[in-house]
Amino acid sequence: MIRIISAIKAARSALGWSQPELARRSGVSVVTIARAESGAISPRISTIFALQKAIEEAGVIVQDNSPVNGYTLIVGPHAIGVENSSSGRNEEGRT
Repeated sequence: MIRIISAIKAARSALGWSQPELARRSGVSVVTIARAESGAISPRISTIFALQKAIEEAGVIVQDNSPVNGYTLIVGPHAIGVENSSSGRNEEGRT
């Protein structure tokens, strides 16, 4: 479970998302995300699926156990602009 949460946190970071942004996009509460990332709770499978779906819809895929006992993030080309589009900025960073 720790590896999955680490991968979700890394994907969130790669997208430039805050915990509130991931919460908004996934429908999972900020408190649950924060507690899972800190290791205070072990989230339900349905919670992990919701977080993973939001991340994948933004263009980041997590390959679990690649390498063995690790994970690889595959960041799609449209994932780069996700942060700017969520903050109301265009590709040059202007509002």
